[in-house]
Amino acid sequence: MLTTIQIAGLQTFGYHGLFEEERRLGQKFTFDIDATLKAAPTHRDDRLDASIRYDAVVDAAVSLAGATKYQTLEALGEAVAIGLMRRFALIDTITVGVAKFSPPIPHTLSKVGITVRLARAELTDRSVEEALEACVA
Repeated sequence: MLTTIQIAGLQTFGYHGLFEEERRLGQKFTFDIDATLKAAPTHRDDRLDASIRYDAVVDAAVSLAGATKYQTLEALGEAVAIGLMRRFALIDTITVGVAKFSPPIPHTLSKVGITVRLARAELTDRSVEEALEACVA
């Protein structure tokens, strides 16, 4: 049985962006996280060790998002995805969506954002490991 943990609309305040003003003043970001766990035979036994705590995923995502300032949402999303996979061994694949509500764009819009998808098998790729070190160091 495949199970996906879903966290929608996690709001944080961060100092990410292409422009110095964004990294100095900060702005609100939202995260949508879907983490598909390694297959479990059943959840009828109601044991937590067949899943992960949602509050722990939320706390880890907030910590990872605030650990470094990023210029791009893509780098921020990838760092959170890799960091969550490293912290939670039961996650097999993860999708992290990141959006910001105050982009420096001279048009009316509600938000801009990205989505990154990562499978645990990709963590064995040396380039992903090097990217993680650069992002989370």
